[in-house]
Amino acid sequence: MIYLGADHAGFKLKEKIKQYFEKHSISYADLGAQDFDKDDDYTDYAVMVAKKVSLEPKARGILICGTGNGMAMAANKIKSVRAALAWDVYSAEKATEDDHANIITLPARDISHRRAIKVIKAYLDAKPSKASSHIRRINKIKKLEK
Repeated sequence: MIYLGADHAGFKLKEKIKQYFEKHSISYADLGAQDFDKDDDYTDYAVMVAKKVSLEPKARGILICGTGNGMAMAANKIKSVRAALAWDVYSAEKATEDDHANIITLPARDISHRRAIKVIKAYLDAKPSKASSHIRRINKIKKLEK
């Protein structure tokens, strides 16, 4: 399952991503915002998505706010979440391959709809590396959560 979340700054982009997912029969759950609210807070959506992803080992998440940074910071407070800011294909691939990211965050104010779709495809298509150096680093991150 892919969980989506966005605040007011990412709302419009999230709706376009949903259209893409529906057109291509990609399963997702929209955890909000369900309506545009200029006074909402990114932290609320980041935590909702991160908690779902943390409970499902194969789940992935996509969070969208103005810069992507706030969402990443909030999501990474949830145990077993590795949220990474992705702004291009390379950063999305490496987030998955090297860092085993289970959530990416997108900067809605700095990414077009078309580019966002390319980034999402790269994130979803990439496979986590089994190289010992990457596994060692992921294990060090897991130790920090204890």
